[in-house]
Amino acid sequence: MSEVDSIHTHRTAVSLATSRFGPDHRETLKARNLLGFALHRAGRLEEAEHELRATKNDCARALGPADVETLFSQSLLAYLLLDSGDLREAVNQQRMLVEATTATLGERDPVTLGRRVNHGVLLYHLGLREAAEQEQRATLAVCGEALGERHPITTSCRSSLERIRETS
Repeated sequence: MSEVDSIHTHRTAVSLATSRFGPDHRETLKARNLLGFALHRAGRLEEAEHELRATKNDCARALGPADVETLFSQSLLAYLLLDSGDLREAVNQQRMLVEATTATLGERDPVTLGRRVNHGVLLYHLGLREAAEQEQRATLAVCGEALGERHPITTSCRSSLERIRETS
């Protein structure tokens, strides 16, 4: 399926979900998140940013700021901002996402830990090596305890920390 077909399919899904469930229903908001992601993948970054920001705000209003769909929306927005070159805003969104995920799922949850690793990577790409190293060291300690030394998130965090140390 081409990117254009994918966008058309996602727009249709949003329309159907809206007419069946209403604009604030979880299924409609989920369809809108997927539309924003499809726009992002197609390189239509301005359109994607508009859709993802609006969806994130609507999710927070309708489902609450700590709901999984709201957090998913925020993660999609953070990755879009990174790809758009807005690293500072991407890091800000990722930091808020880590805080909300920690409050919702707990600091030892794999989703939280994965998002912390991503936050450290973003800090590194912003040139904040000391902050990135500190984030990855703290995350690695929790990963080792909560997930074990061989878990993919733990190994990803360890690799990220090694890369940061090599460039310092």
